[in-house]
Amino acid sequence: MKRVALIISMLVATVTMAFAQAGSTERVATKEGPQMTFVGAMSHDFGDFVVGGDKKTYAFEFVNDGTAPVVIVRVASSCKCISVKYPRRPIPPQGKGAIEVTYDPKEEGVFNKGVHINSNIEGGVLTLFVKGVVK
Repeated sequence: MKRVALIISMLVATVTMAFAQAGSTERVATKEGPQMTFVGAMSHDFGDFVVGGDKKTYAFEFVNDGTAPVVIVRVASSCKCISVKYPRRPIPPQGKGAIEVTYDPKEEGVFNKGVHINSNIEGGVLTLFVKGVVK
């Protein structure tokens, strides 16, 4: 009987500790080397624009969940209608950064464009997407 009570107590303690760690707000490195984990989706729908109207900007936020600083080497878009701002300094482990993409609606039509991020993460390149309609 004592043995069963001891086993149940240990099981409850283990489960409690697991839930406490899962609910923790402190981020822990999950991968060796640099790692970019985006807070939201890696695509954004700007919606509708008016030709020649105001530009729209969206910030793709990320966290470095790795164990080494993230260094963004180069950012290239698939269109001159897109401008990008990105961190020029390394993002340390557990640090946060954002890649701001601005679309300038100069031509009418539907768009779906990529923004290519070259960095020191595994694989080296990742792509963010923006889309919308210019009327």
